[in-house]
Amino acid sequence: MKNIAYKKQQDIPVIASVDVLVVGGGPGGLGAAVMAARQGAKTLLVERYGCMGGMAFHGEVNPFMYNHVAGRSLDRPVFVDWCKAMQKYLTPNEAERIPYDHGYGMTLVSKEFAMLGMEDLVLESGAKILYHHTLADVIMEGNSIKYAVFQSKSGLSAIESKTFIDCTGDGDLAVAAGCKFEFGGDDGLCQPMTTCFKLGGIDVKNIPDRKTINQLYAEARARGEVDSPRDNILFFTAVDQDVLHFNTTRIIKKSGVNALDLSDAEIEGRRQIRQIIEFLRKNVPGFANATLRSIACIVGIRESRRIIGQAYQTKDDFINRAKYPDGIARCNYPVDIHGNTGADQCVKIDKNDWYEIRYGTLVAADCNNLLIGCRALSVDHTLHSSIRIMPAMCSIGQAAGMGAALAVKSGVKPGEIDGSVVRAELKKNGAEL
Repeated sequence: MKNIAYKKQQDIPVIASVDVLVVGGGPGGLGAAVMAARQGAKTLLVERYGCMGGMAFHGEVNPFMYNHVAGRSLDRPVFVDWCKAMQKYLTPNEAERIPYDHGYGMTLVSKEFAMLGMEDLVLESGAKILYHHTLADVIMEGNSIKYAVFQSKSGLSAIESKTFIDCTGDGDLAVAAGCKFEFGGDDGLCQPMTTCFKLGGIDVKNIPDRKTINQLYAEARARGEVDSPRDNILFFTAVDQDVLHFNTTRIIKKSGVNALDLSDAEIEGRRQIRQIIEFLRKNVPGFANATLRSIACIVGIRESRRIIGQAYQTKDDFINRAKYPDGIARCNYPVDIHGNTGADQCVKIDKNDWYEIRYGTLVAADCNNLLIGCRALSVDHTLHSSIRIMPAMCSIGQAAGMGAALAVKSGVKPGEIDGSVVRAELKKNGAEL
């Protein structure tokens, strides 16, 4: 690959000036924008697509993974508020099957209802939303971001903010600001990607058990009818009763921050989907009339960059169930590492215990006014595999939103805010801490 010289200098408009700028509209961005706005900060959320959603909508991930103790969600208030916002879009029959509980939240995800509920919640909080703007660059002033630069149909534009929250999932804003990061595990590889999809028209009462389906799948792989690195079929129930959700494609050894890899990953994921659908229709009772209901808009990425923060946490925090005075989120989801070559790793935590994530893991070490409100927080590869789930990302985002709002209110940098104060303020606002 050769390089060519390319330079362009132009004046661009500053289209907004805010207290808190949230870049990315996934679960983390939802938490960040809602919490910052609820604290009175002038907040703007910028999203590259035409709606919010992140992995919940664009990646079509379902269900919400369990992060509860004694049947009560550890992710509140924003996550359970989001569940409540989704609930109003369900039909009476759907609501009966998928009840909302203020203590528990919800499990099943309708991507459309998730998206609508996110937008409702952000607008109700007083935050503003700007769609169809993709982060292009930053303009720095010393070690602080002065403007974030975006590309849109109108060309380049800039947004000025006192504090910035990176909710891109991949740490794009942080990297543009020159922040250091880690990537992958000891082998340099991140967890595999997955393109999720749903099948309808299934005779769900007559399908075999999972063991039988996976035996049939193993036989089809042995015959060469399915070419996929994953050794089982993973599926879940969905909102509609005759629909099953499949989280079973496996795209290995690709980087979520390499554009060429991403393009290849989209093609590879759909190649596997074609084979899996054919396998199910041909070999598995109950699937003869299965119809493709939907495919994720984008490939699902579990892991990419992890931005180095003022604090850094490791698998030892999971093993020791670590608790901290500046803990701003709790998690008891397993270590869940999907393998690129060998077997998957799943290490569960005691069902009535948890570990905590420190505020400092959200504070970028190399940029004075930047917080991380997404899966790119400052943890190692192993701990990341546990904390990366969507409900927990709402909690990570809301903590970043609180930290940003407190920094603006106090006229200091986010890293100068005591994490124990962030924890206390989150608790006042309904966080499970």
